[in-house]
Amino acid sequence: MSAQLTAKQIDFCKSYLLLRDAKAAALEAGYSELYASKKAFALLKQESISQKIAELESEYFQNSFAKLAYDSMNVLKSLIDPESDFLVEDRTKLAAIKEIFKYHRLEQKLNAVEKNEDTQFNIVFNEVSSRDS
Repeated sequence: MSAQLTAKQIDFCKSYLLLRDAKAAALEAGYSELYASKKAFALLKQESISQKIAELESEYFQNSFAKLAYDSMNVLKSLIDPESDFLVEDRTKLAAIKEIFKYHRLEQKLNAVEKNEDTQFNIVFNEVSSRDS
């Protein structure tokens, strides 16, 4: 069982995640200049601190991925919107639709994993020749 972190230690972890500089993170978290200069790197060697940093990194990357997926989904939806300003050929619209289904399937999988469900998804797309060919 890992030791309970203090508020200052958690602040250090958050600052370190952003700054990647132990001394600067210690100062930002409210440690004294003397402590930051002499012991900031010792904080990184503590297992509970390194675990918290890893946890925060994981959350950060999951949130970043979710935002990227959401933004991408909106771009794809705008590509297939008939009222969109984009002039898009059918093949590009089909590709956008495929990507939307992939994101939707990924979102369903992530939700299933969060709920500890054992769910499988199989969506198959067949290539359709263009009418222009």
